[in-house]
Amino acid sequence: MSPRLILRAGREARIRGGHPWVYRADVGRLEGTWRPDEAVTVCNATGRALGRGFYNPRPQIVCRLLSHHDEAIDPGFFRRRLEAAWRTRQALGDDGDAFRVVFSEGDRLPGLILDRYADVLVLQALTLGIEQHAARLAELAAEVVGCETVYRRADPTAAAIEGLAGDSGWLVGQGEGEVEIREGPCRFRVAIETGQKTGFYLDQRDNRAAVARHAGGREVLDAFCYTGAFGCWALASGASRVLGLDTSSDACARARAHAEAHGGTDRFEALDANAFDALREFDRAGRRFDLVILDPPPFTRRKTAVEAALRGYKEINLRALTCLRPGGLLATFSCSHHVTSALFEAVCHAAVADVGRPVRLAETFSQARHHPILLAVPETRYLTGLLLEVLE
Repeated sequence: MSPRLILRAGREARIRGGHPWVYRADVGRLEGTWRPDEAVTVCNATGRALGRGFYNPRPQIVCRLLSHHDEAIDPGFFRRRLEAAWRTRQALGDDGDAFRVVFSEGDRLPGLILDRYADVLVLQALTLGIEQHAARLAELAAEVVGCETVYRRADPTAAAIEGLAGDSGWLVGQGEGEVEIREGPCRFRVAIETGQKTGFYLDQRDNRAAVARHAGGREVLDAFCYTGAFGCWALASGASRVLGLDTSSDACARARAHAEAHGGTDRFEALDANAFDALREFDRAGRRFDLVILDPPPFTRRKTAVEAALRGYKEINLRALTCLRPGGLLATFSCSHHVTSALFEAVCHAAVADVGRPVRLAETFSQARHHPILLAVPETRYLTGLLLEVLE
């Protein structure tokens, strides 16, 4: 008989509603001896089974349910979930060869991230239980998706929280540390071993195409540009000039190389600079743009720091709005699930009020379609954005 995690009385409503997380404070007792590679059965206070998942007493979230049924968590279960995720991606009909194949809770495989870059899969294990099965999951994923190589990318934050021991390295086959991908009209070199996240910001894929539709003939500022994906889309769509800002000199060098590969050498500049400081200097110098893109890293990963994050979002959006010409556009984003779309819109409204310019909401953005959102799990919706137009 598998170990059982018995919840305290009154702690089951969230889980019965479809949310997979069990917090330490929810737990009354653990019956039996648990192993990190073996799923436990989660039960309510009267012993009724609510589902099964991997247990780890170390983090605050001690269990993430893989299933809300009392079923075996075995290779057959993992294959079924991987096949379901892959069918969903195939149905999207994306124009490109790089996208998220498994989005953790969004694909009902909490703790597993699986990204495809051309013919390479990159796997991240974010929980102890998933790490125990990483090698087998890599083999199954390669079979389901049809890739010959799978690289595991260790996540230092998850390692510290969950007590993970595995290092980065090839789980299936052996490949190169860089992969060329295609995204619509653009091609990018992705450093899967050293790049941000699993190498590229796949969650902005749909938004890059959406913003680029407004870039023709415009002078564009791409703040927090990383390796220049937004900027290259803008160049491909006929932007007159693009200036990319990033605090990483390596990212700036890669952005320049990408722009050169897209024939934009004479229309692209990458500046190693802090976006806050650069925007203030542009304002003082009277430099103006027709389209500004703000895609910063998350200003907070903790609920307790939301107020400070909102101050940061207000400041950066205020500065960007002052640097726009009349008729200019601001594409602005937040990638923290603690900052809801309503909060983000409110803070942008506050920035508009301080600037004192008439601004119209032209479009709203969310994460790419291959990052599915579960209604019962609001944490799966983490990227929000607005396209704001400064009226003449």
